[in-house]
Amino acid sequence: MGMHPNKGMLRYSVLDDLSKYREEFTLGDGASACLLVHGLGCGPIQMRELAENLSSWGFTARGILLPGHCGDTSDIARSSLHDWAEKVSSEYFQLKSRHSKVVVIGFSLGALLALQLAIKQPVEGVIVMGTPIYLIRRYLPINSLVRIGKIFIEKVKTRPRTCYMKSKSYTGYLRQPIDTHYSLKTLHEIKQITKAIKPGLKDIKSPALIIHSQRDRIAAPGSAKYVFQHIGSTDKRSVWLERSHHLVMYDDEKDVVFNAIKEFLLRVG
Repeated sequence: MGMHPNKGMLRYSVLDDLSKYREEFTLGDGASACLLVHGLGCGPIQMRELAENLSSWGFTARGILLPGHCGDTSDIARSSLHDWAEKVSSEYFQLKSRHSKVVVIGFSLGALLALQLAIKQPVEGVIVMGTPIYLIRRYLPINSLVRIGKIFIEKVKTRPRTCYMKSKSYTGYLRQPIDTHYSLKTLHEIKQITKAIKPGLKDIKSPALIIHSQRDRIAAPGSAKYVFQHIGSTDKRSVWLERSHHLVMYDDEKDVVFNAIKEFLLRVG
């Protein structure tokens, strides 16, 4: 998924060293900081290219590893939404103790966790990309399917994906996601987060930037519309992409994504 400058070289340039995916980082030394929260099955490296841009714009960028990620199926299955939320909250308070302003930026699962944090804490801003309030389709009964599926299976296979990353730390293809399967418990945890977030969106008063693609087939576009309609912030903006898929930070319109984030941060951060 995403742009592939030379598909013929794909098998030679995929980064398979999972230790690189797991590495947390802090880039830059700006007075204002950004907390970067990656998506399901990947790690901090997913946010690295964005982080390098943030540091060049004068911000501190902190990329974190969610518990259970960048390992095997059982690692994710043993972690929970509580573990993920605790990690995000802990990192936020550490940044807040050292920086005057903290903006939280999340992708996919990370977007849900960013919203969850913003419901509880008065962050200076929240940026969400590919938010999966609804998976695949807005009216697909995921909760019922998961409940029924648990009777017959424990995990579901994912379609292998790659994206092309160009940064100072690594240039080449990343595997998306790391795992080939997700447990139904993990999918249930994600739906539990959305269930908790929906009624709380009205309590978010922080400036908000919502980025989503019309062609996203993982997080239904109706997700972004729902967040925009229900978030309590009076300072909110939606950016709709037309050619990208789920991994908007690495697709054909990533310049649009980065420019929108830069404009938002320079205004509120």
